[in-house]
Amino acid sequence: MFLGIGLFAFNHPYDQMGWGLVVTTVINLNLARFLNVFIVSSLVNCHRTDTKLDSKFQTVMWFSGLRGAMAYALALKSVTDLAVGPVILIDTLLYSLFTILGIGSIMNPVLERLGVKNTEESRDASARNDLVESAHEESNNDVPKNCSAKIKKKIRNFDNEYFSPLFIK
Repeated sequence: MFLGIGLFAFNHPYDQMGWGLVVTTVINLNLARFLNVFIVSSLVNCHRTDTKLDSKFQTVMWFSGLRGAMAYALALKSVTDLAVGPVILIDTLLYSLFTILGIGSIMNPVLERLGVKNTEESRDASARNDLVESAHEESNNDVPKNCSAKIKKKIRNFDNEYFSPLFIK
């Protein structure tokens, strides 16, 4: 809400910036995010054995990354600290508006096309896998568990119990 108010309610120096700045911002930030996601995911996949991130999930991470909140806070700070701060602020607001409304509004079809949308069948299969995994863990009580595995299990159970029903229909 504050993003929309900030974009339209205040006088911004539109005359000091051109549309080339906005287009360059969109291209550069999306290219940087693309490189970041795919390079870091490749590095992570080098060290994983069973849960590697495939290209579909990497594409979704690149395409649907959270954009706006931290950049907006930094742009607000730049208004008082830098001479070009107002231009940075309006450029950030326009990019955030584009990504939130533009990209956010087409996320559902993209998820369906890539086949990574969480469906009722996949949630049921995930719940069955969790039950099998917990039964397997209970049968191996003599094997010591490390602290990290216990924390991950508690977080996964909390997520399955509270967040998944709340946010996934």
